[in-house]
Amino acid sequence: MAAKKATKKTTTKVAENSNDVLMNSVRSIGIIKPAFDPSKQDFSPPELNILGTGFWVGEGVFVTCAHVVDGLLSGPIEVVGALVVGGNRSPYLKASISILDLEHDLAVLQISKKVFHEEQKELCLSITQSKEVIGANVSFAGYPLGNHLLNEDHTPIFSKGVIAHTSSSANSIRKEIKISGSVDGGFSGSPVIKEDGQVVGVVSNKPQQSQSIFNIISWEHLQKIVDLETS
Repeated sequence: MAAKKATKKTTTKVAENSNDVLMNSVRSIGIIKPAFDPSKQDFSPPELNILGTGFWVGEGVFVTCAHVVDGLLSGPIEVVGALVVGGNRSPYLKASISILDLEHDLAVLQISKKVFHEEQKELCLSITQSKEVIGANVSFAGYPLGNHLLNEDHTPIFSKGVIAHTSSSANSIRKEIKISGSVDGGFSGSPVIKEDGQVVGVVSNKPQQSQSIFNIISWEHLQKIVDLETS
C-alpha cells in the first residue's frame, strides 16, 4: 500500500511541474499602434491589441500560428501596427516573422532584443517523439478573447482536454489531432502538452461544427519548423 501511495504522489508532482513549465513558456502576441482621436484630431498613446498566443520550444525557438501574424504582412507598420511578444510577467518586446508556414499554419518569430532567445531556454517546452494516444489527457494555455481576460501580470488562461481522434488520411498534407475540450478565439498558437510535459501539438482553430471538439496541429509539423529555424 505504501509503495502505491508513493507512486501516486510522484505522478501528481510530475503533472504539477509540467503545468508550471507550460504556464511559464506561454506569451501573448499582439500589435501596438497609436489610435487616432477624431475629437482631438490627434493620436492617443499606443494601445496593445492581443492577437493570439505563442510559446518557447526546443532550444530557444518562439512559435505561434501563421494565421495569428500573417495579416501584418499586408500593410505598412503605421497601418497594421508593430508586432510585439510579451506578457506573463514579462515586458513586451518588438518581434519579427522569421518563418511563415501557411500550409501547416505555423510561424516562428524573432525577438528584437539580442540574446533574448538564449535567456529563455529554461522556459522552453520539449516536443514529443511518440505517437499520440486517444484518450490521453492534455493541457494547454493561452490568451482567449484577446484583451478582455488580461490581469495585471498578463498571465495566460489554463485549460484541459482529451485526445479524441488522430488524422488517418494518407493523403493529408497537414496532420491534425482532434481534442475534446473547449477553446475560444485567442487560444490559437497555444501549446498542447501531455501529462509528461511534452508538446503534442498546437491549437490552430476554434470549434466549427462542434462546440466541444477542436483541431491542433500535430507535433510532427512543429518539430520540422523548429528544426528549420535551428538548422
